[in-house]
Amino acid sequence: MTENTEPCPSCGRPTPSGTRCIYCATVTDLDLKSLQLDYLKAGEGSSHDSELPMAVSVVVQKTGQKFPLRDSKVKIGRDPSNQVVIPDDTFASRHHAWITFEEGEFWLEDLGSTNGTLLNGHPVVKRQVLSAGDKVRVGHTEMTFEVEKN
Repeated sequence: MTENTEPCPSCGRPTPSGTRCIYCATVTDLDLKSLQLDYLKAGEGSSHDSELPMAVSVVVQKTGQKFPLRDSKVKIGRDPSNQVVIPDDTFASRHHAWITFEEGEFWLEDLGSTNGTLLNGHPVVKRQVLSAGDKVRVGHTEMTFEVEKN
């Protein structure tokens, strides 16, 4: 009996049908599931989001498109389930990075993306603190992290 395989959508390696690629599955998959559950829970209950102490957003440099960050966890990538969707950048992963607000700081973390995430031109190897004016590069898309004074 032969096993049916299909190419992994991320790396193209042959993968048994209906399973995840063992090469692409990373520990961050657990983080992604946690983020998705948190996001779904936030949408279910009342209309209150995790209140952020200030108005923050990311602005795509090329288009000027502004994405207000309204939750304490925001996913960035090509997949439509992300809060910051970059649909036309094939160098961005489906779930590329996320920005979280924890302990009074904004943090940027790569989610095991194929092409990595850059913060001010430097690779994000472990999560990094974000500051107003920082440049975040996901695939070929560069964004500016903005903090609006209240």
